[in-house]
Amino acid sequence: MAVDNNPAPSTASGPEPCLIAASLAAEATAIPLGLVLHEHRLDRRCASARALAMYLAHVGLGLPMTRVATGFGRHRSTVAHACRRIEERREIAGWDRWVAALEEDVRRLALPGDRGGAHG
Repeated sequence: MAVDNNPAPSTASGPEPCLIAASLAAEATAIPLGLVLHEHRLDRRCASARALAMYLAHVGLGLPMTRVATGFGRHRSTVAHACRRIEERREIAGWDRWVAALEEDVRRLALPGDRGGAHG
């Protein structure tokens, strides 16, 4: 499924959007929030959950990569790499549906009044 690479415009403000994205990714992957937000890479599962969280913040909420990087205590290039990793996996139909649902959820939680209408 083709995915719009342009993030949704964001009206989210403050540090909370990254925390909302991280909390949603933690819940969805069964990785504790503290490990998703951990300053070190840790294991592959934690890094993958963190990549998902950064993707949700950037693509789902439309936050600039530099803001996502700050929110996760990472460099902008790390966010870019995480987003590429998630996009590559979106070629898998089941994964794409799951990520699309998470994008809608993060928008619903962080952007009052937006009900994920872009996906339909």
